[in-house]
Amino acid sequence: MLVKNLFLFFGIALAVLAVVVSLIGLRKEGFPSRKALAGLIALTALLVVGTATYAVRLSIEEQTEREEHKKDVIGEEASIQPLRIPDGT
Repeated sequence: MLVKNLFLFFGIALAVLAVVVSLIGLRKEGFPSRKALAGLIALTALLVVGTATYAVRLSIEEQTEREEHKKDVIGEEASIQPLRIPDGT
């Protein structure tokens, strides 16, 4: 659950950053300055790496859960006895 929350945090933060930078860039003619550009690139890179990292971790975690669930279901199916219906004769 923590991995999913971190993935959502980084993904939402990346999307919000993109919208904010776009809005500021449309309104301000000289945007970004050299220092702001370096900071924006670093922040964007951090958010992209974080989002990608936790996306991969989340997919691995979900795959593991699916495989464990599949084993449980197969185990339950193996323990079920077939239903025998009496002939009635």
